[in-house]
Amino acid sequence: MTTGSDPSSTEPRPWTVKTSRDVIRDRWIGLRADDCLTADGVEVAPYYVLEYPDWVHVVALDDEDHIILVEQYRHGYGGMSLEVPAGVVDREDSSPVAAAARELEEETGYVAERWRSFGRHSPNPATHTNFCHTVLAQGVRLSGRKLNDPAEQIKVVRIPVQEAVRLAADGTITNAMQVASLAIALSAIGKWSL
Repeated sequence: MTTGSDPSSTEPRPWTVKTSRDVIRDRWIGLRADDCLTADGVEVAPYYVLEYPDWVHVVALDDEDHIILVEQYRHGYGGMSLEVPAGVVDREDSSPVAAAARELEEETGYVAERWRSFGRHSPNPATHTNFCHTVLAQGVRLSGRKLNDPAEQIKVVRIPVQEAVRLAADGTITNAMQVASLAIALSAIGKWSL
């Protein structure tokens, strides 16, 4: 039992997957339908699970106390989104930090002197199999080697860190996982203050 639990509550137990089938699968996403049985024998079918590759969020700071963000169109949201540089952790990446370095330079043309990883968090453990890795990049500077993906139109935005904190708090930065990454990385260096 977890410390601090209500002693009258039942200890949760994993479900059993009776059958599993792919609904859709491509290089970006898998949608799986599982027929499950709870530990108490209740059938839950179908239960849909989204299979994504892991993601990385890069909280990139220069030596002048500015943060590097990107603005781009997000089709699911249906509008422009202000975000930290981010992307998929590719199979070729040796680590989430390597993925962060690649994504930062590809999307913004910036490279960093110092890197710090803050672990991984699930975007939604109820339905997602992947994790999001938060990486802090410090001492960033332009490399001049921004690589443009033909499917992405990205505007690089450089603003003071405290302005980014305000934009995260007031909802201008709309992606909740990215707000969490900002809070984690900036809190660690004493720069998350509302």
